[in-house]
Amino acid sequence: MTIESKNPLQNLILFEKDARGYGFDWPNHEMILEQAIDECREIKEAIDDVEPPERVQEEIGDLLHTAISLCIFSGFDVEETLSKINEKFEKRMKAIKMLTENHNLPNLQGQSVEFMLKLWKEAKEITKKR
Repeated sequence: MTIESKNPLQNLILFEKDARGYGFDWPNHEMILEQAIDECREIKEAIDDVEPPERVQEEIGDLLHTAISLCIFSGFDVEETLSKINEKFEKRMKAIKMLTENHNLPNLQGQSVEFMLKLWKEAKEITKKR
């Protein structure tokens, strides 16, 4: 299959759909999820072993590919899924910025991870109600 697009995401979607059409496909969701877990382990190992950045990037790419495979396997449009998560993240970040202002902070630079996670959970609750 020859790909015409210069967009790497579109290329991956087309490659994935071509593979599925050829019969090279996952049999079920469980196997895709196991693959995603394996890819996460490989990313962690590459980071823990202080492998070259290219190796870590390759493993992250494998995880992204697996997530896109799951999306397509599940019958979802990848770009629509990404648009929805962008909207969700944008709303959460607006809520986090509002909560940060409520704490009289200009931003979260220098704040503890625990504080940021607390705000994230609060923002999640706020945005669920909308």
